[in-house]
Amino acid sequence: MAAQTPAWFEPKFKKGAIHRLQSQGFLLKSAVEEASDTDGSTVTWRRAGTGQASQLQGGMSASPVMNAGRDTVTATFVDYEANEFIKKADLNKMSENEQQISQQSAAMAMGRTFDQIVLKTMDSDAVNITNVGTGAAAIAPTDIMTAQGQIFDVGAGSYEYFCALPTIFMQQLELFREISSSDYVGPEYPLLKQIGARKWRNITLIPMPSSFFNVPAANQADGYMWVKQAFGFEWNKQMSCRVDWLAKEKGYFVAMDMGCAAANILPEGIKRLRFATNVALARPNP
Repeated sequence: MAAQTPAWFEPKFKKGAIHRLQSQGFLLKSAVEEASDTDGSTVTWRRAGTGQASQLQGGMSASPVMNAGRDTVTATFVDYEANEFIKKADLNKMSENEQQISQQSAAMAMGRTFDQIVLKTMDSDAVNITNVGTGAAAIAPTDIMTAQGQIFDVGAGSYEYFCALPTIFMQQLELFREISSSDYVGPEYPLLKQIGARKWRNITLIPMPSSFFNVPAANQADGYMWVKQAFGFEWNKQMSCRVDWLAKEKGYFVAMDMGCAAANILPEGIKRLRFATNVALARPNP
């Protein structure tokens, strides 16, 4: 073989493309309450107050009324976008459908934005959303029970609870058999299992990237527990995605946008879980 033959070698590429490790987003899509009404760019959720029954009065006396409050919570739509530009000349050098990959990348970026908006909106209320934990210790199942109990004391009922947790919080909880054993947790539905979520005491525990969460101080993080009706999120379900040919730039512009609005409808139904992130993972006894 001629010594110069390697100069003729051709590069071979694996069919398809592999995205870098990243959250695909929309992990909290089923954990939010959609709006009651949308008027232009304003989104409204209607709230009804609590009433108290009274003993029936006899005779001709006037019947008391509950005067249960009625009010609304509003939020304004904000638009987000994720774009890519692809030169026409570059497509001739690629074996993979670059337009499709760009659309997938944009959709995942939107999905992460969805989840981050939920958490940041909860972060924004430091007065009405109270804390469970001080950030000095690792999280434990008893802390989850405490948060649920505090919400339950305000309004007991058949509510669906959700809990968004940094990865380290979920790992700490899974070291307890109450969280990891099938004797205690509910059935692992395929979609929950796929994202590492678990069902415990009617609470859906959802692990999420630690970068999504607020860091109030060094070696601390804020997770959240809430009932679905407590947090409102409205968005245009059909995200717009366009691929346009730009003649002047000689390329394709991939544009995806999403409009959404979020609000803490019932702050009393949301609990902030503030715990340590620098505690070594260790199996508890027993």
